[in-house]
Amino acid sequence: MRIFVAIAAILVVTCAKQLDIPTRCCFPKVWEGMMATVQIDSSGMKSSMLSVSYDFSVDRFALQDVDMKYRIVVDYSKMIQYVITSEGLCSASKVPNKELNCIPDNATFVGSVVYGGPGGMVLDKWSYKVHYPPVTAVITVTRDACVYISEVGAGTFGGVPFYRSDEFSNITYAIKDPAVFNVPSPPCPSDNSNLVLTRRQTSVFTGL
Repeated sequence: MRIFVAIAAILVVTCAKQLDIPTRCCFPKVWEGMMATVQIDSSGMKSSMLSVSYDFSVDRFALQDVDMKYRIVVDYSKMIQYVITSEGLCSASKVPNKELNCIPDNATFVGSVVYGGPGGMVLDKWSYKVHYPPVTAVITVTRDACVYISEVGAGTFGGVPFYRSDEFSNITYAIKDPAVFNVPSPPCPSDNSNLVLTRRQTSVFTGL
């Protein structure tokens, strides 16, 4: 009898945990904010602070280095990434993956945390695997609005350990200056037929 009660108790706890798994959500369609990035790979450790703008209606994503040394515009409708420097140079390449709009179906729920203590913000963590390079990323979103808070990825690239952490802050649901998505031509190429495909993906959210 005690064994039956114990098994029943385990089943109740298991079912309760399963019920606690949140529904896979989709991120806001338009937003911008700041992104702090730390990356460790074969070239060493690099850190940067960038402004981020994303607009699903035009299928574009933009990054601007806070020191104004460069900016990146990704046109997902064409699957092309443009890197524009402060010296007026521009390089273009094809990107292999679309941006992430929702928590993927094959993502695994890791758990929830409360940021800031009692009465704080509830965050949900999901684990997701990138195939090339083989990286496992944990993405964190808010429970109430599915705001992308952070992404931490670790794995190997070319046999070398790889680590990257992105943290997003000061997010607003509007684009202050739509010109952040503009791609100047020249210097950016108007003929995109012979661009090289970027094979390496280090960010789950951007697909880059």
